[in-house]
Amino acid sequence: MQKQRKNVAANASGGRRRAPSNPMYAYIQNLYNRSAPLLICEAALLGFAAILMVFRPIEMLAMMTFVIGVALILFGLYRTIAGFTVSRVPGGGWIDVIFGLTNIILGVLFCAYPTSASMGIVYVFIALLVFKAIKALIFAINMARARVGHYAMDLTVAAVLFLLAVLLMFFPAVGGVTLIYMMAIILLLYAASDIYMFVELFHLKNKIKE
Repeated sequence: MQKQRKNVAANASGGRRRAPSNPMYAYIQNLYNRSAPLLICEAALLGFAAILMVFRPIEMLAMMTFVIGVALILFGLYRTIAGFTVSRVPGGGWIDVIFGLTNIILGVLFCAYPTSASMGIVYVFIALLVFKAIKALIFAINMARARVGHYAMDLTVAAVLFLLAVLLMFFPAVGGVTLIYMMAIILLLYAASDIYMFVELFHLKNKIKE
């Protein structure tokens, strides 16, 4: 009986020694230890931000505008400094300086007036929608003249884009809130993907361990 106990203990200790010697198990274990906390924390933060966007869309829109303003200021400072550095050589970099100063001014306006700036972002989307609608309309007219392609679908797309642009023009706040909701959905999808990766990594670690 004592001999059997020694054999069982030896086999158990041998199994414990063999597990870390498995290079795949060691790699998965290391990957799990490094990635699991990051995935969980990232999913929690993204989910929390998405919930805030859903229940506080106006405040989150203003905050997003403020963050964009800070990014514009930092980018403008970088381009301005780089422009002054290049301007010392023949040819100069004054275009970079002007572009950088413009970004700094826009960034300050975004930070000082986040609500108004957020409406400005909506009007930029309106301009893009109108431009895309005009392109779709011209393409549909050309296809109709050539009697090829599905120009009816292009006409429908152009009409829908024009309608969206008109609605946003008369109700810009709705467009801003809709943009926040879309970002909330994207963040929730990112959080779900993080959770899925964590679960898959957890199952893989246990499977290799067995």
